[in-house]
Formats: sequence, structure tokens, C-alpha cells
Amino acid sequence: MSSSRFIQVRPNNVASDQTISFKRGFPVVSWTIPAQNGVLDPRSIRINGEVCVYKNQTKPIASFPGTPTYDEDYAGSAPTMDNRLGIYSMWDQLVIRHDKSKQICENIQNYHRYMSSYLGLTSSVQDLTGHMNEAALIQPNAQAMYFNVVSSGDGTGAAGKRMRKAFSCYLPCGFLMSGQSINLMENSFGAVTIEIHLTPDNQALFSRSAATAGIEDAFYELSNLSLSCEVHDVPAEEMRALESQTTGELEFNTITSLYTTFNSTNAQIQYSLGLRYLQSAFMNFVPSAHINTLTHNGLATTYPSQQDGSLVKFKTIQFLKGGVSYPADFTIRDNTELIGNSTIAGANGGRFSTGDPQLARMFAESVVPEAMVDKTSLGPSNASRDYTLDQSGAAGTYKAVRDGGALFGLGVRMSQFNDGEDFSQQQFGVALESDLTSDNPIGVYLYFKSKARLVWGPSGVNLLR
Repeated sequence: MSSSRFIQVRPNNVASDQTISFKRGFPVVSWTIPAQNGVLDPRSIRINGEVCVYKNQTKPIASFPGTPTYDEDYAGSAPTMDNRLGIYSMWDQLVIRHDKSKQICENIQNYHRYMSSYLGLTSSVQDLTGHMNEAALIQPNAQAMYFNVVSSGDGTGAAGKRMRKAFSCYLPCGFLMSGQSINLMENSFGAVTIEIHLTPDNQALFSRSAATAGIEDAFYELSNLSLSCEVHDVPAEEMRALESQTTGELEFNTITSLYTTFNSTNAQIQYSLGLRYLQSAFMNFVPSAHINTLTHNGLATTYPSQQDGSLVKFKTIQFLKGGVSYPADFTIRDNTELIGNSTIAGANGGRFSTGDPQLARMFAESVVPEAMVDKTSLGPSNASRDYTLDQSGAAGTYKAVRDGGALFGLGVRMSQFNDGEDFSQQQFGVALESDLTSDNPIGVYLYFKSKARLVWGPSGVNLLR
């Protein structure tokens, strides 16, 4: 019978003081789980460390890289982070490699925006307050995020005060959550390398209010980073059998990410995916002007907007396969076409502002099938259209939406029985008709969930999708 042990691995690349930050020129951090006579449980992998947010680069004492953010800064210019994402705000891209050949086993780009949709749809508001707070510094609202995570407490008369907040987060992805063990023996799969590409400071952080004076150089710093995981030792009676596993394969669902924009009332988005087993497709939106700027939260999953910050309403949505409506053979009409459903008082009655429940359910199903979810934070507060994209952070703006923040996206589930649909020969497409009339390009982050098979052997790995 095998025994298990927990190991802790330091990063491959880190400064001598055990700190790392995007501003100091460390855009990538990686860990290697070494080859050994053991079997890895990839679900046990956690990234551990501490984070501190600085409002500028002025050093109150020599050992500090800048001035920490304090409670009293809340009334003026102060940087903060997306409360639903917590530490995931800083994970821009996730890469998992076969260490021996350096070939990629899985790569999820725009990982933070994927996690915003994933966490919002699979975690309850109580989760955001409880264990997700402890594990990933996630908070239920913007104010809690500032005071519990971003701020170093009361800085009055304490120029040298700094509070680093500890985290220990898991990394949701197909390779690590497949439920299959990895043989770490040298002549088998061997060592595994995990890379995280860090998010630029101006994308991970944003101004709590509209003011940015004094925080133009705000940045975050990670320290004492490590990777921990559980490894099962190989019993003597099983050693010979596991040594002979020089080839093998793993099956899991993986995410392919793409980015595009639209700036018209009729948006036609089409891609040749080359995926044979497409399970679902979903997307979230952000005005392009909000990306990599401190004035706005570039990671918020809101409705698209006009240039003045008022919300754009979708009129019709069509998902396409080879230019033909699929899987629904009809045009989906948004409930904003109903008399009275308007965010503008007096327009069409202006009596209520409700998001379309059919689109909300399709979006949720495209991320995780309903049968696999027993809790969510998606609800009337964060799926409504009762806010604007004004940068002030005041009541009625997207920075102050309750229940974790605005949670909007579009999606469609292609496969009802986990078999997937063949998009290797035909294009995936989506047609969006909206009332976007102002010059305000909207960024679209698209995610395609498909079944993948990773075949490995002495020559390396091959990912078949």
C-alpha cells in the first residue's frame, strides 16, 4: 500500500529577496515538480505565497519597494483589485509543460477573465466570504476587498508599516482537474513544469474611484512563493509495473482562448477552430478603453457600453456552425426588446432593467453544466442591467454592483452528452445585433471548451483536440 507525502517546491526564477513583480521585470514565474519514484495527484497542487499592493514607488524605508496602500487612502486616490478574482487578478496566463521535452500540455490565455466567469458561476456568495477568502483572497464586495486585502491597515504615524496577505490557491484547468494521476518516474511522464504569466500592474489594479493622482505607479509584489502538492510513493511491488509505463495518455477538457473586438450594431465573429470535440463556447466583454488602465477595472465582466458609459442592449443573438444557426435553429431575442425593460428612465416606459434569464442560463450551462453545479453567485443583483460603466465607483456604477460584481456573458453548450461537436472543418460563428451606436470598441474574450487527449512517450507529448 502506497504512502503519500506533501512536497513544497520553490520557483525556478525569483529574486534573491524571494520577491517577484511585473514592475521589476519578472513577467513569468515557474515551478518544476521534479521526477521521482512517485505518483502525483494534480488536484492537490496549490500556489502559495504573499502579496502586497503599493500605491507608488516612494520608499518610506529602504527595504520597501514603495509606499503601501493604507486605510486612510480610501477617501482619495487608492488602487484596488477585482473582489471576485482576488489573487487570480494577477494570473494572466497558465501554461503546463512536459518538463523533459518542454512541450505544452495545456495553455489557457486570458486566464483571469476565464476565472471571473468560472468563479462567479460555480461559487456562492458565501464561498466568496469563506474559504475562497482564505485560499485566494477573494471578497464578497469591493469595500471588503480594499480593507481586507489591498490595504496594509492604518498608516497614520507608521511609515514603516506593511502587511503582506497570504494565499494558497488552486489552479482550475483540465490537466490538473482530470482526476488522473501523473507518473513522475524518470522513464515515464517525469517532471512537470507549471508557468504563470503575470498580469501587468495597470490591468490587475485599478482606481477605487475616478481619481488616479498619486497612484500612477501603483503595483503589486508577490513574495515567498512556493508550489505544494501531494505525491504518492510507489510501493516496491508496483515499482516494476510503473517503470514500464513509458507511454500513456490523459483525457481532459481544456480551454482555448481568443480575443477580438466589435464596434458596430451588427457584429459577426467567426473563427476556424480546428477542434473536433467542442463542448461549449462562451464569451465575456469589456470596452477596449478599459484594458490596461488604472481608471477602470479591465477584468470586470459587464455588459458592453456606449462611449458615455450607458449599457448597450443586445437585440438578437445567433450562434452559428458553418454560417448556419446551431445548435439552436432560431434567433434568440433579448428581453431588452420588451416594453419597459430599459436602463434609461422614460425610454420604453423605463420601469425595470432586467437581464435576459434565457441568456443567463445558457451562459452558465456553457461554463459548467447545470447537473454539475450545486451553488452559484449568479442572481438578480449581478445579472441585472441596473448600472453604468462610469469610472467613479459611486452607487449605480459597475464598481459597486452587489453579490461579487457584475456577471454577464454569452455562451452556448454544444454537446448534451459530453461527446462534443466537430468544428474541425466548419467555422464557429456568433452574430450579435445591438444598439451600439457610439464609437466605443468592445473587447470580446472568447473561450472554447473542448475534449483533449494528451499522448505522451519517450519523444515528448502530443495534444490532440
